[in-house]
Amino acid sequence: MKANEFIDGIYVYFNCFDGSKITVKVTGFKDDIVYGVSKHGTHWCQISKIEPIPLTPDILEKNGFVVESRHCLGNPLQYCVLVDGLWIDITGENYFEGKLEYAHQLQHALRLCGIEKEIIL
Repeated sequence: MKANEFIDGIYVYFNCFDGSKITVKVTGFKDDIVYGVSKHGTHWCQISKIEPIPLTPDILEKNGFVVESRHCLGNPLQYCVLVDGLWIDITGENYFEGKLEYAHQLQHALRLCGIEKEIIL
């Protein structure tokens, strides 16, 4: 992941010293260190040890998004999500960051649209 992708509130995986991964909500970033919170407390991690969380149909469903195959943003049969009345293409090129493959990319896209929604993983 790139430093400019780390904004407060996005979810990522921190790779721990013992080889395990934890899901963390980012709370800050400074000098190649990312800070965050999980259900286990507060954490920090070097940027090189952070992974994005893949955006899955399960995550979309848990958050109440409607996923549909339809003509979206000029591309037939693309998968889209309905978010507060706005269709967002999650499989093809679009005007956010390209293909939305990860949870943090969806979070960025929602913010760009002015939609404040807490994502549940």
